[in-house]
Amino acid sequence: MSETPFSFVKDLLIDGVNVLKLPPDKRHKIAVALILFSSLSMACMMVLLKLGAERLSLWQIITFKSLLPMLVLLAIFWVKQIKILPHGYYGLYLLRVILAVAAVVCWIYSITYLPLGIATVISFTKGIFVLWLATVFLSERLTAIKIITTVVGCIGSFIIMDISKGGPLIASLVGLAGALFAALLSIIIKKLAASEPTVRLMFYPQAGMTLFFFIPAALNWQPMDGTAIVLASGIGLFGLISQWCFISAYRLTDVSALAPIEYSRLIFAVLTGALIFSEIPSHFDIIGMLLIVGSSYVAFRFGPRVL
Repeated sequence: MSETPFSFVKDLLIDGVNVLKLPPDKRHKIAVALILFSSLSMACMMVLLKLGAERLSLWQIITFKSLLPMLVLLAIFWVKQIKILPHGYYGLYLLRVILAVAAVVCWIYSITYLPLGIATVISFTKGIFVLWLATVFLSERLTAIKIITTVVGCIGSFIIMDISKGGPLIASLVGLAGALFAALLSIIIKKLAASEPTVRLMFYPQAGMTLFFFIPAALNWQPMDGTAIVLASGIGLFGLISQWCFISAYRLTDVSALAPIEYSRLIFAVLTGALIFSEIPSHFDIIGMLLIVGSSYVAFRFGPRVL
């Protein structure tokens, strides 16, 4: 019996076993398509986050970003009769939740107060952080490439931050902190993804964020009209799609093969920022972006094979 598109999506979402049996070249093409769709979904979510910040509190945004995916994933657990509890790794799952909460808070804050393109390119410094985390936690040796990559990335970050502007500087620093948390998260995800299904990897951070931010959201609740409800629902939906595509793509092929494709996020972010919010990067912004993208690519190219 031929495989239907639905069965393909089901296999990739639940366990990925059948999909992993495809030829390497076909898996690579599917992974590239998933990364591109993840980047597009991420750009859509960033637009809705920025629009939602005008109507909702930060805590409401984070709660709704995680609530809808959590409910959808719970339904998948129930329909497919998948065990919700992980097979061990409880400490890693707890750390994953903590780091995910920290990374998401920093990321949303930077999106709210920075142009979409700049907020996105700052998140690419994750690759540089991964290099140094590998030195600390994986006992990898210090190399000239690590030092040069870090220096170039720092120069690009300083150019983008524009220390003459207090607000963007703080938001940029928060964005860098989010990139550090995301780098730590990448190492944990790579460890868990070897044996845990995608649906479970996605569920626990969403559940943790929903529970953690529900009370602050209730205490800082802003009245929601129809537009706010649509924005909040869209944030959760596009966030779910983007994360699913991202994790599924990295099941199918090597990180080094997908690293260049990830920079499509910057293209989508700059385009949507320019078209919707009239955020046109300056010459200095473009120089900073190129330095960060270049150093981040080198970090992925010569760094450890983690997400």
